[in-house]
Amino acid sequence: MTKISIKSILFKIFIAIFCLLSLGSAIVNPIELSNTPTELCSVQVAYGLPSFKDVIRSLFRKNEPEQVAKKEKVYVYLGGYPLGFTLSCSGAIVVANSNESAKDLAEGDIIIKINNEYVNGAEKILEILNKSEYSGKEVDVTYIRNGKHQKTKIKPIFDELRKIYKLGIWVRDNAAGVGTLTYIRKDNLRFGALGHPVCDIDTGSLLPVDDGNIYKCNIVGYKRGVKGDAGELKGLFLRSGRVLGSLDANNKFGVYGAFNKDILNFYETECVEVASANEVKSGKAVIRCTIDGSVPKDYEIEIVRTYFQSEKDNKSMFIRVTDKELIEKTGGIVQGMSGSPIIQNGKLVGAVTHVFISDPTKGYGVYADYMIDN
Repeated sequence: MTKISIKSILFKIFIAIFCLLSLGSAIVNPIELSNTPTELCSVQVAYGLPSFKDVIRSLFRKNEPEQVAKKEKVYVYLGGYPLGFTLSCSGAIVVANSNESAKDLAEGDIIIKINNEYVNGAEKILEILNKSEYSGKEVDVTYIRNGKHQKTKIKPIFDELRKIYKLGIWVRDNAAGVGTLTYIRKDNLRFGALGHPVCDIDTGSLLPVDDGNIYKCNIVGYKRGVKGDAGELKGLFLRSGRVLGSLDANNKFGVYGAFNKDILNFYETECVEVASANEVKSGKAVIRCTIDGSVPKDYEIEIVRTYFQSEKDNKSMFIRVTDKELIEKTGGIVQGMSGSPIIQNGKLVGAVTHVFISDPTKGYGVYADYMIDN
């Protein structure tokens, strides 16, 4: 190995470490959710980074595409439209605890069963506790923490005012918010949006979805993003409005569900192929999003770097907004643009997921390849 090649390797390692250190101070704001028709939107402020191993592998990756198993081509209708969504949880997320006998429960735990009866919300908890056979008695509670099922026993508390037994904890079992549609599959009308999970605003826990709906949304304004303060789109939707589709999944790559066929015509926009992860290259691209009204527009960006990922993650590519109009109006990426499709060479290559609080023109995107099969 020559001296030049050794210097080149050391320089690349130095650059990787510098990038990790310089970006590591970014602050996170979780997705904010409301239980009412909302003016809030979602994008995650970047924190955490691609793993050091993956950054190094990305720096040394050859320019030619990696050999990957061929997948059947998938075609989608491009999104970019703002959506309002509501969701109901499968289980109930613990937000606060005022019952001494429930000390085993912590914020973010998800209660899924009481005395072997499934819980699908706060009302179900009250129903179970006040059955004649359980009334006032200690109950067995099954909950999930960090993906693992655990059990505890809790003595209910009697509410003298309402004359009912309660668990003595605060829980959340539903949410609502605004985000951006990424795609609708042409073959089965499955849609994907956001590109990142919907999480509880208080605990940061991923909300386990039982069901939900999506609605047409109008963007009525925006707060411009500046260094140290992520901006946001302001969107409005009505729960009494027409339902566009049903929502049935929430994971680290976004929210997913089925689009209603009878109203698809409004969203049957350009149909494009979904690119595989190894087709995405550094260089020019566009994002499609809506910053006013309900009709999307394309804005120029640069894919600065794509990351090889040993484990799939929603920070797959480092992107930078270059479009003068978008920078002038919003400052770059703002909350509410989560899910905005990224298009390169006529294909859907990804979706916007994060913004850097230190520079709103920069952020992350997830490979469309990771979203498409949800």
